[in-house]
Amino acid sequence: MQSETSTSEFKPVNDQNWQMELNKIMSKYLYIGTIIAIILNPLFAIVDYMTVDDLWIQFLIIRLLVTSVHLLVFFNRELMNSNPLKAGFIILSTVMVQDAWFYSFTPQETFTQVSLAYLADFVGAGMVLLWSPVIAFAFLAGFIGINAVFFIMNSTLTLPVIMFEGGLLLLAGAAFSMAMVVFRYHSVKSMLISKMELIKSNEWMAVQNEIIEEKSAELQKSNNRLKEFAYIVSHDLKAPLRGIRNIAAWIKEDCGQSLNETGHMHLQLMDKQIQKMENLIKAVLEYSKSGIAKNSAEWINLDDLIRDVVEMVEIDANTRFTIRLRVPEMKGTKVVISQVLQNLLSNSVKHNKKMVKEVEVEVTEDGNQIRFMVSDNGPGIAISDHEKVFDLFQNLRANTDYESSGIGLAVARKLIEESGGKMWVESDSGKGARFYFSVPKNTLS
Repeated sequence: MQSETSTSEFKPVNDQNWQMELNKIMSKYLYIGTIIAIILNPLFAIVDYMTVDDLWIQFLIIRLLVTSVHLLVFFNRELMNSNPLKAGFIILSTVMVQDAWFYSFTPQETFTQVSLAYLADFVGAGMVLLWSPVIAFAFLAGFIGINAVFFIMNSTLTLPVIMFEGGLLLLAGAAFSMAMVVFRYHSVKSMLISKMELIKSNEWMAVQNEIIEEKSAELQKSNNRLKEFAYIVSHDLKAPLRGIRNIAAWIKEDCGQSLNETGHMHLQLMDKQIQKMENLIKAVLEYSKSGIAKNSAEWINLDDLIRDVVEMVEIDANTRFTIRLRVPEMKGTKVVISQVLQNLLSNSVKHNKKMVKEVEVEVTEDGNQIRFMVSDNGPGIAISDHEKVFDLFQNLRANTDYESSGIGLAVARKLIEESGGKMWVESDSGKGARFYFSVPKNTLS
C-alpha cells in the first residue's frame, strides 16, 4: 500500500488547500487589528469631547456600540478562526459606518484634517482586514454610498467644497487601498501555492528517497546473497564434484578390465557430465563476479588486443579472420573489451560447422561511442531469439558437440552495460550473425 501511494503522480495544490493557509494568516492579522480597534476607539471619545462640543455624547454612544460589536466578534473564536474574512468585514463595516457618520458632521475649517485622519484610518484598517478582491470592490462601493447618504443627511457643505477640501483625496485613497488589497490577494495566493507545492514536492521526494533507500537495501541484500552463493559454489560444490571424478577414475582403474563396452561408455558419459558441471560452476562464478571488480581505464592498442584474443580462441585451419580497424586505440578497461571479444569470437567459431569459417571484426567510431562488430557466416539466429541469446543459461542449439553453459553472452552484455554501453545482435536463420557492442569514449572505469 505504501509503494502504491508514494509512486502516485504529484498533484498540484488546489484552491481549498491554499485557502486554509490564507485563513491562518488572515486570523493572525484580524486578532491584531481587532485589539487595536477595541483599544483606540473608546480613547478617541476624549478627542470628540474636545472638538465636537454638544455632539460628543452622541459620538460616545456610537463608539461604545461599535466597540461592543468588536468585542462580540473578538470572543467568537470559531468565527475569527474559521471565517476571518467574514469577521473582518463586520469589524471594518462598523468602523466605516461610524467614521462616515462622524465625518458628515465635520465643519469646513477642520474638514481637511479630519479627511486625512479618516483616510489613514480607512487605509490602515482596510489593508489589515480585507483579503478578498470581490469584497474589496463591494466595500468601496458601500464606502462611497454610506458617506454620500450621511453627508446628505447631516452636512451643510456643498459637493464642490467637500471634494475640494478633502473628499476627493479620501476617495482616491480608498480606491488605492482597495486596489492594494487585490494586488496583495494575488501575491499572497501565488506565494502560498508555491510554498505548499514546494512542501508537497519535498514530501513526495522524501517518500521517493525512502523507497530508493529500501530498494538499495534490497539490492545490497541480493548482492550479498549472490556473493554467498558464489562462495558456496566455489567451495561446497567443487569438492564433491572432485570426489565424483576421483571415484570414476578409481572405478576405471580398478575395474576397467572387467567392464564391458557399455560400462566404459557410461564412464565416459559420466566424465563428460562432470566436465560439463565444472564448466557450469565456472560460468556461474564468472557471472556472479562480473562487475564486482573495479578495473582502471587505460589506453588500449586495439590491433594488439584483438590479435591476442584471436590467439586465445580455439580455431582450425579452416577459419579465416578479417580485422578492420577505423579506430587504432581507445581508452577503456582492457579486461572488459578482451573478455567480451573472446566470448564473441569463440561463439563465432564453435557454432559454425561450415567448411570455411569466416569471422570479421570491425571497430568504428560512432559519435561519442566506440562500436565493435563481430560477424560470421554461421547458422545465424532467428529474429525471435535475438533477446533470448542474452538470457542466463540460454543455449539455443541443443544438437551440438560443444558443451555450452549458456552464460557467456549474459556475462558479456552485463560487462558492457555496467561500462555504460550496450550490446545487440543482427541476424536471421541461415544468414550468419553480427554481434555489436558499443562503449562510450573515455568513460570505461
